[in-house]
Amino acid sequence: MKLTLDDFRRRIEYSICQPFASADDVRAFCERARTAGVGVACFNPVNVRQAVALLAGSGIEISSNVGFPFGSHLAEVKKLETERSVADGATQIDMVINVGALRSKQDQVVLEDIRAVVRAAAGRPVKTIIETWVLTREELERACRIAQDAGAALVKTTTGVRTQYLGMVNANPKGADLEEIRLMRRVLKPSVRIKASGGIYTLDDALALLRAGADQLGMSRGEEMVKEFRSRFGEGVEL
Repeated sequence: MKLTLDDFRRRIEYSICQPFASADDVRAFCERARTAGVGVACFNPVNVRQAVALLAGSGIEISSNVGFPFGSHLAEVKKLETERSVADGATQIDMVINVGALRSKQDQVVLEDIRAVVRAAAGRPVKTIIETWVLTREELERACRIAQDAGAALVKTTTGVRTQYLGMVNANPKGADLEEIRLMRRVLKPSVRIKASGGIYTLDDALALLRAGADQLGMSRGEEMVKEFRSRFGEGVEL
């Protein structure tokens, strides 16, 4: 498969998830996203309305983070966040699943949690963030199957948020991992896409993840990678 420069650019997703992001920060971020020509820009729910206005006419999808960053919100709260985000103009939803319920083998709780958001999104793509860096392989497989059964459009590896709690489970989290992406691709149906996120810092890393089965890339160095892609491969490269 040939990956064109434009296709690569559109597979990149930017995000501004910091709780301290000001209106000026959001404005500057949207300008960066416009300049880079990325496919998706992700925001906290409180910033969606501003982002929609700033990115009007750009062709960039607007995603709202729901249950972010821990996923431990009640399902009805995630549903309300989704409804408000959609009302404010979000065209996609990035939701964090109930990771604790998954690890407790409460699969029905996880399923209903995701399903509530999928229904509230009213046809807009929902990406389920499963936090691969705290999961066993068995948990990762279950998370993928549950997300698929609940109607998720994409399964996303991690929030990319590193906290003091992460170190209690994983002393050396590496973010998007090739073997995990390959496992996810084997488990999921072709119609369910994969978003790799966390620790994607080089173009070679990004291309390797796409070759392994990722469809979208959540990363912060998009401009640099687009420039490097053009320099190294011109308008396209075979994956």
